[in-house]
Amino acid sequence: MAAPARPRRLLLVYPAFPKTHYGMQYLYPLGRMRAFMPPLGLLTIAALTPSDVEIRLVDVNCEPLEDDDIAWADLVCFSAMLTQRRSLFALATRCRAQNKTIVFGGPYPTACPEQCRPYCDVLVLNEGEVTWPRFLADLERGTPQARYASEEKPDVTRVPVPRFDLVDLSHYTMVPLQFSRGCPFQCEFCDIIVMFGRRPRTKTAEQFCRELEAVRATGYRGLVFVVDDNFIGNEKEVRKLLPAMRAWNRAHGNPFLYCTEASVNLADDPSLVAEMVEASFRRVFIGIETPSMEALQQTRKFQNTKRPLERAVEAIQRGGLLVDAGFIVGFDSDGDDIFARQEEFITRAAIPNAIVSVLTALPGTPLYERMQRTGRLKAEKALDRDWCSATNIVTRMPERRLLEGHRELLVRLNAPDAYFARAIAQLCRLPRLGARAGLAELLGVGWLVVKTLVTQRRAGRRAAAGPSPAAALVRRLRTEVPPEFRRAAARFAWAVLRRRPYQLPRVAVFLFLGIHYYRFTFEDVIPELDRRLAELREPAASADAAVG
Repeated sequence: MAAPARPRRLLLVYPAFPKTHYGMQYLYPLGRMRAFMPPLGLLTIAALTPSDVEIRLVDVNCEPLEDDDIAWADLVCFSAMLTQRRSLFALATRCRAQNKTIVFGGPYPTACPEQCRPYCDVLVLNEGEVTWPRFLADLERGTPQARYASEEKPDVTRVPVPRFDLVDLSHYTMVPLQFSRGCPFQCEFCDIIVMFGRRPRTKTAEQFCRELEAVRATGYRGLVFVVDDNFIGNEKEVRKLLPAMRAWNRAHGNPFLYCTEASVNLADDPSLVAEMVEASFRRVFIGIETPSMEALQQTRKFQNTKRPLERAVEAIQRGGLLVDAGFIVGFDSDGDDIFARQEEFITRAAIPNAIVSVLTALPGTPLYERMQRTGRLKAEKALDRDWCSATNIVTRMPERRLLEGHRELLVRLNAPDAYFARAIAQLCRLPRLGARAGLAELLGVGWLVVKTLVTQRRAGRRAAAGPSPAAALVRRLRTEVPPEFRRAAARFAWAVLRRRPYQLPRVAVFLFLGIHYYRFTFEDVIPELDRRLAELREPAASADAAVG
């Protein structure tokens, strides 16, 4: 298909995500939201496109891709992650049926270009600030290539402000912004250092504040996720950013609260934690992975071996940040005791939002190469499973026992009493506030929650009539979660009221998250694990019958 020499109408499409622990799909109806976060990559690509090109963005997680959208476009560009590939291929096939020129970019096409090649005309890979302008320049000359790739790491201080005007931010649970790319560490299973390198590149503080202003100008109020894979990877530049963020927040009435991802060595610097809290950061996601020092050594996550992990988590919590964390089972050194060890660590560390997955080798990572080299890589179809228990490697632990142990661990961690017990324990580790500071915290966070709900309510009125988010929550608690969850939630709310009343606005957050984790675990993951375990038992049963 010949591409137009000068496209006048560009259609950007973001494929659908399957249900995941991270996706929060069971949370959306509670606040009239439709998706987790808008596609920051495509919003940046739009900003890199000449202003005389008309752009339309369709996030399929929020609205369907209509045939009229496809017919309107001169050029259709997709960005996707690995878990979106089914939707990506299906949508691209629809566009191809209308004889459209199709461009693929983003993490999944960059990691697996050969899998994507049959579904697109052009691959624009790696970092778009380099490859997208090259593609547009060749398009202008009438000489587009089939593939654009570059190992160049662009200067992110030159990245334009993303085009937030192309989406309705009220459809999302939070808004993503990026300060840095890259991570200085070398975890074997991580694809970040493969894509972005080990030297973190940062934007300037002034540049980041301009992006905050662009989000504020849309009318959005609520949670901003600084999506750096390691926010403190370049600590020197972070030290410059945080005072600028604090000043910007105060100058604009504190319109946002922030969360991010960081490595566990954040615990080594209480002053940095304090600066983050002063800049309105409230949550941080940390890759703990495992309490097994042997496994951490094997997978080259050395930064987690230099300090007692439980004490590190507690130090961050006592500094004022709520800690969410990711965990992995299925490392080569994991024995049958790993499931009990994980549960004990997560409980003692008071981490309610603990995402536990089975080890998977992502394409392009050192782990993937090692599994391929040693003949332990399964067929690619193993990655078609969209569950956190999917694995594409032959693990040292028998797969059946791995999945059984993982199932047991998820059931215990996401039982309502266990989840809310960890939640109140974490809230009680935050700094105890005096009357004046506690009232300020209550009013500040409470005001932002109310402002967010008002924004959602107005968006709902524009879209369709219906109950308020509060009414929706009450109805769903009554009809969609069992009595044991409701009782545990009520005990949690009462405990917060008695012990940390100024944290009451966060009760709703833990309640929302708890509903998603509970329903996703017991309605999606456990049935899938049971199906997979039944598949593994059938060959064993057949073999026993043959022997008999």
